[in-house]
Amino acid sequence: MTINERLRYFRKEVLKMNQTDFASAIGMKQTGLSYIEKDGATIKEQVFKSICMAFNLNEDWLRNGTEPMYIQAPTFSLDDFVRQHGGTELELDIMKAYFELEPGIREMLVQHFKERLTASRAEPSEMTVEEAEAAYIKSRSKIAQKAGNSALSTTAGTEPGSENGDNLASGQ
Repeated sequence: MTINERLRYFRKEVLKMNQTDFASAIGMKQTGLSYIEKDGATIKEQVFKSICMAFNLNEDWLRNGTEPMYIQAPTFSLDDFVRQHGGTELELDIMKAYFELEPGIREMLVQHFKERLTASRAEPSEMTVEEAEAAYIKSRSKIAQKAGNSALSTTAGTEPGSENGDNLASGQ
């Protein structure tokens, strides 16, 4: 199969695209694509690069027919990653067990640790002595005010000769 035939085969049989759509995907006009699909036509280097980049196509396959047709995407191995970073088998098993949990349980765990870690990172506010004293006085006055309100509500209506405290307000 020639380069031109491979290109035509890839477009028609693999992608099932018409010339117009394929040409548009690689930044060409349909007439230009029609020309390079003809046997014996030369394909510019830029066109090779555009086709391979647009469709993740192995350039060696397009030029020479060497398999695989597509570029193999790099794979990620959690096992390799953990080992490269000095992780133990136990740590690897813990991570795998975590991802085997139900999504709802994982979400609860993440929320728990998020709250715990956020709380541990919170630094105490730096107050001056005067600010701390003012905050203390303010908090004590709120406590005293609550205590005073509580005392008033328990003694209301206990004046001699009054019923439900009505006589206090009327001056009797």
